Amino acid sequence: MDPLVSIVIPVYNGANYMREAIDSALAQTYSNIEVIVVNDGSNDDGATKKIAKSYGDKIRYFEKKNGGVSTALNFGIQKMRGQYFSWLSHDDLYFPNKVQTEIDALRKAGDMSKIVYSNWASMVMPARTVTEYNGTRPYRQEFLETGAFTTIFQFISGCSLLIPKIYFDAYGGFDTKYRAVQDYKKWFEMFRGKRLIYLRDTLIISRSHPQQTGKTYSKVAEEERWLYKWLVQSFDSDDIVGSGLKDMYHFYSAVFTKFLVMSFADVYLYAFQKLKELPETPDTDEKINQLINFLNKDECDTYFLKEHQTLIKEALALRGISLEKENLFIPANQISTIKSDKKIRVFDILSLMQALIDAPVRKSIINNVEFTGRR
Repeated sequence: MDPLVSIVIPVYNGANYMREAIDSALAQTYSNIEVIVVNDGSNDDGATKKIAKSYGDKIRYFEKKNGGVSTALNFGIQKMRGQYFSWLSHDDLYFPNKVQTEIDALRKAGDMSKIVYSNWASMVMPARTVTEYNGTRPYRQEFLETGAFTTIFQFISGCSLLIPKIYFDAYGGFDTKYRAVQDYKKWFEMFRGKRLIYLRDTLIISRSHPQQTGKTYSKVAEEERWLYKWLVQSFDSDDIVGSGLKDMYHFYSAVFTKFLVMSFADVYLYAFQKLKELPETPDTDEKINQLINFLNKDECDTYFLKEHQTLIKEALALRGISLEKENLFIPANQISTIKSDKKIRVFDILSLMQALIDAPVRKSIINNVEFTGRR
């Protein structure tokens, strides 16, 4: 028998997009669903309520005093009858096969207690331009199914998830103290040390518009800064090993990559220290040797962007790699002036750090200069 899936739609002043969201929920090819709409104290002269009520008994409609999306989600979780929770923001959309694809993935895995998430696309308003998210493409499936990794890297769109209700029974609801980062705080608490199921299918569309909480809430930057620091300080080796990902070298290289390209100095320094403290895997020496050989290939002259010199040196020194004389730092605006009989290869910090994690080689030729990285 197909398990009941509860699609919870929290909404505040949602007359602009809510009808499309509800329609996409009701259009699911998976039939055993309930759609719960929680009106979080909208003050739009009843416009949100009127739209919701127009669906009659096709949905379950509730109203509550305004308290933020965390309180609305928690309310919906309390009211849900299903075995699985699926969040749908009032301004987002499900593809018709969203729930069915995720239930099928659970059955294929032979474990109906797992958490499933998928790829997603962004729709920018008002042009309604849709772009598929590609942030997961450089990474192996094993990385993307590790709870701590995918949470720290923030690969998850909350509405792409299918979560067994037992997780909320065990870990509680969303932290109502936060309005912008309550989702990733809960994902980390729930997912750390666990194996997820990741689907590369694009199953939802996340709408981007000026009225979103992330663009109107004054404390977004403050909460995000707290989240980044909290995530890095919270995870440990047991989170990764407990998830089945034993390759610590690649995991922490990837974490280092994430925070190097951000401006949060305190998070960066903490991650750098943690990288030095944690154990390496048996094949670390081999991987470092491969990288050294790759950087020092005779058929290429290798350069690094001068703008990233400090970060690049720190990243390589962390692995005991010192650059040979022919590896030079050069400003980006001077790349076109390089003269050489060999191929010329240029790394920026991101392409170099991606070379420290396992992914296929990417090469592109620009003005006869070969840019080599990983993706």
